[in-house]
Amino acid sequence: MNQESGKQPPSRRSKTLLILTSIYGLLYLVFMASENYGSAGSEPVMVKFLFLLFLVGYAVVWLDERVGGVLFVLWWVGQWYLALFVARTDRGAGVGMGVPLFVLGIYFIVSWYRKRRAGSSRSATRRS
Repeated sequence: MNQESGKQPPSRRSKTLLILTSIYGLLYLVFMASENYGSAGSEPVMVKFLFLLFLVGYAVVWLDERVGGVLFVLWWVGQWYLALFVARTDRGAGVGMGVPLFVLGIYFIVSWYRKRRAGSSRSATRRS
C-alpha cells in the first residue's frame, strides 16, 4: 500500500464538480458585469450581496466541500428571497438560473458525505 499518512487524491467527481462550478462562476461574472442594477434601492444591494456570497462559497468549496455546498444552497435560498420579496422586474430569473448551482451545492454535500463514509469504513477495516 502506497498511501502517505491518510492523504487521498481528490476524486474524479470532485474535480468535475469544481470544473462545473468554475464554468458557472465565469458565466455569473459575465452576467454581473453586463447588468446595470442602479445604485439605489435594496435590489442592487441584494444582488451584490448574493454575488459576494457566491464568491465566498466558491473559495470555500475548494477547501471544504460540505461548507461550500451549504453556502451554495444558502445562496439559492437568497435568490428565492430576492425573487419573492425584493425584485421589481425579472422575478424568478435568478431562481431559474440558480438551479444549476443549487444542484452543484447538493452534489458537493453528497460528495463530502460519501468521502467521509468511505474514510470511516477504511479506518474501521484497518483496525480489524
